[in-house]
Amino acid sequence: MDHYESRETADNYHHHFGTGGAGVSNNESAAKRFSKFIERIPKGGHILDAGCGTGRFVRYFIESGYEVTGIDYSKAMLAIAIKENPGARFHVMDLRNLDFDSEMFHGVWNVATLVHLDESEALTVIKETNRVLKEGGPFFLATRTRESYFFSNEESTEGGKFLVHYHSPKNLKSMLDQTGFHIDELKVEPDDGCRLFDYIYIHASKETHED
Repeated sequence: MDHYESRETADNYHHHFGTGGAGVSNNESAAKRFSKFIERIPKGGHILDAGCGTGRFVRYFIESGYEVTGIDYSKAMLAIAIKENPGARFHVMDLRNLDFDSEMFHGVWNVATLVHLDESEALTVIKETNRVLKEGGPFFLATRTRESYFFSNEESTEGGKFLVHYHSPKNLKSMLDQTGFHIDELKVEPDDGCRLFDYIYIHASKETHED
């Protein structure tokens, strides 16, 4: 995750992803995934963008009428997010240790964060997500995928190399199941930005408990 600590890298990332290059408005598949997520959240509900980067999705949540909190590990990325999205709250925070009350959010959106984490760390993130999400709330998870877990040192879109983790559908299903999530939809599709790898897109819900 240290790859994104420099302002130059953050600026390059925002130029590529934050100005429409891989957002919602210019991609039909991304727009459908976004709509499927927010239609399950009450208007004015509180959304956590977990790993928000420079805030490329935050503005869509705000424009759609939701309260938004964005978190990221990179101060450089958040500096841009804060400037671009004055209507949201932002915090420097580790996804593996969320400094929020339990059941605080109506929905959690997590895109491309697990590429930085191994299987054990990914499980911790999903556990923490379940803790801060209200019962029945939607969880959207997207990350690079392969048939089996794999990691390698690769060139990034914004320049430089970083360690990339690919999580398998089987292992992600297991992690969600053991942490109290129900999978509503799971799809593996080519990357929206036409890069040479697949993404897994999961719509899940926190399980509810009958009294």
